Amino acid sequence: MLGTLGKFIIILVHLIMISACIVESVETPTPDLLPIPSPANSISTNLGLDSPSTPPTSLVGGYPDIAKVVDIVGPSVVALSVTTENEQCDFFMRCRIVERQGAGTGVIFDSSGLIATNNHVIEDAIEIIVSLPDESTIEADLVGRDPATDLAVIRIPGDQYREVKFANPEYITIGDWVVAIGNALDLLGGPTVTVGIVGALDRVVTTEGGTLFDMIQTDAAINPGNSGGPLVNLNGQVIGINTARSGTGEGIGFATSVFTVVPVIDSIVENGKVIFPWLGVGIDDVTPASAARLDLSEKRGVLVLSVSQGGPAFDAGILAGDIIVGINQQMVENVKQLQVAVRDKSVGDNINVHLVRDGANKVIEVLLGEMPRGL
Repeated sequence: MLGTLGKFIIILVHLIMISACIVESVETPTPDLLPIPSPANSISTNLGLDSPSTPPTSLVGGYPDIAKVVDIVGPSVVALSVTTENEQCDFFMRCRIVERQGAGTGVIFDSSGLIATNNHVIEDAIEIIVSLPDESTIEADLVGRDPATDLAVIRIPGDQYREVKFANPEYITIGDWVVAIGNALDLLGGPTVTVGIVGALDRVVTTEGGTLFDMIQTDAAINPGNSGGPLVNLNGQVIGINTARSGTGEGIGFATSVFTVVPVIDSIVENGKVIFPWLGVGIDDVTPASAARLDLSEKRGVLVLSVSQGGPAFDAGILAGDIIVGINQQMVENVKQLQVAVRDKSVGDNINVHLVRDGANKVIEVLLGEMPRGL
């Protein structure tokens, strides 16, 4: 189901990074820019997402038919039992290795046995046992993990597993009904199902393991053990991967959006790790309000707030105050569109960055490189 290399750009407080080499910057009228492809077209072509979501079919008398959603997704949801080893020392520094048991959830996203889950569920695991919906158990191997996004991929032997469908991120809307399915609290008797709505999008959440971006906020109960399970819409399509690590508010849970999940797991499968392009700039949306406040010449686009000293953008001649308005003759009106434009490129590709500087149009050619993972 997965396409070729996961071409992806991560959301880091509106920080996009694309490694570059300098090419001469030309002051020339910017060519007519075409509308940028929607996330739907971009992702679905290469990564196997469903086409734009149809109106929910799981409604009975205007209310959500949760049983139908569970019938669609349930066969792809698995429980994880994880064994880790930790060194434990007493007051006299006499140490011994202690085994610990943990629980989590995973979701089968490819019929060949590929399972997505949270990194914190399987981190440091010496054994991962997967409980399938038919109550059989099987040991899984680690494919790869990404602490920065708290995502991981494991694999179980066999094929012809029931795989989930991913929703189109463009059509995730605040107020949508959602269903969370998972191994809540490691309770016996099968997965726990909870219901809620999308409360907010693009949340930034601080957890024990770091800061997570592109999070969907929901009031569907997400408890320990739910981590790694799917958050789905009424069409039975996965819109995010749940995490139970926020603890930031009563009755509030968070899931990493499919906008981040799909390219990350695709890159893990292809490379064993996540490869991010790198530019080395801090950016933010240009809005009519910010344009008026900052006296900007453009009322749309992406404002370069900062450029890392000695980084790719610095070497290429991109400056703080530049306004990016297009990539490869496709117009860019906000940060999300810039992410879409770059995500489908590969490290080593050349792109033309169309920008406005002091009212003058410029085009800078940039060679995409790989982001250092410490950033």
